[in-house]
Amino acid sequence: MIKMVPLNTPHTIRLPVEVIVGKNVIEYIGKIIAKHLEGDEVTVLTGPNIRPLYSNTVTASLMDYGYKPHVDTVFSPKISEVERLLTQTPFSTSAIIGLGGGKVLDVGKVLAYKLKKPFVSVPTSASHDGIASPQASLEGLNGSHSIRVDTPFIVIADSHIIASAPKQLTLGGIGDVLAKFSSVLDSRLAQSLGEYIGDYSISLAEMSAKLVFNNLAQIISLSDNGIRTLLEALISNGIAMAIAGSSRPCSGSEHLFGHALDLLTSKKILHGFTVLLGTKISLALHGEDWVEFSEKALEAGLPMNARQLGVPPVYVVRALTFANKIRPDRPTILGNGITLEKARKVIDEVKLV
Repeated sequence: MIKMVPLNTPHTIRLPVEVIVGKNVIEYIGKIIAKHLEGDEVTVLTGPNIRPLYSNTVTASLMDYGYKPHVDTVFSPKISEVERLLTQTPFSTSAIIGLGGGKVLDVGKVLAYKLKKPFVSVPTSASHDGIASPQASLEGLNGSHSIRVDTPFIVIADSHIIASAPKQLTLGGIGDVLAKFSSVLDSRLAQSLGEYIGDYSISLAEMSAKLVFNNLAQIISLSDNGIRTLLEALISNGIAMAIAGSSRPCSGSEHLFGHALDLLTSKKILHGFTVLLGTKISLALHGEDWVEFSEKALEAGLPMNARQLGVPPVYVVRALTFANKIRPDRPTILGNGITLEKARKVIDEVKLV
């Protein structure tokens, strides 16, 4: 039985107090957070590859403003990693700073939530919309693919650093934003069924997708304006989730398909790529034009079929047949499920294999 959020259910909207986007802004992290945070100790979480690149710049800036930074490394996107860090993070720390990609940011958000400390998001890639969102995805969450946490207190996105990240990560971020073409359709479908989802949050997600779609050439050129456009879209999606009180406006049938595909294959595939395939399916099921969408994304260098991702066709078909069971509480165009026959027909129609 599907349980929807009733129209009269209140929710709290918490947004970042400051968002900074631009070249070399990481050098001013000490000055930025000193305006908002009391205390003199902070914990910086980073990844093993990012630590030698940027941690010295961050710690030097923090020390310039009187902070004593404790630096720790995140090795895996698992809840067990959060539990390890809970035993090692100084009790006196006044904030958790996540310096890295999605793995670091998600672990940092959950750690900060458990410690009741503000979280400062400092992404080093633009691979997904977790940069500013109140959601975190970790392995070992008892079947859940994401959990609700606090919205990042401050977001500091250095466009120069993000442009230097592997281009595949940037393409993954583009995919995650374009997937909102699907999630907003599912959100409006849920609205028609009586679920409360604020119109503003849906419109914000939709606007972000349109902005990125119309500026794909500039973004894939990795110009500063292009990277800023992608970053602002990803951050806007996080804000949309904060306003909605859930991931609803940014996560629909395309995400359910992506998560289902993840369960079937042991191959590590960027989140933005799997939900992009799911978006083609969703657009077709909603009766929307998936052809122009697919052609323009493919032209930009995005993978638009399973073969490009190295995924066997049987996995794609199977994923679509049980994707609705990933979040049975969330109504989407998948309804109560897609039959094997219909799954094969749709996947063949959108040339997914």
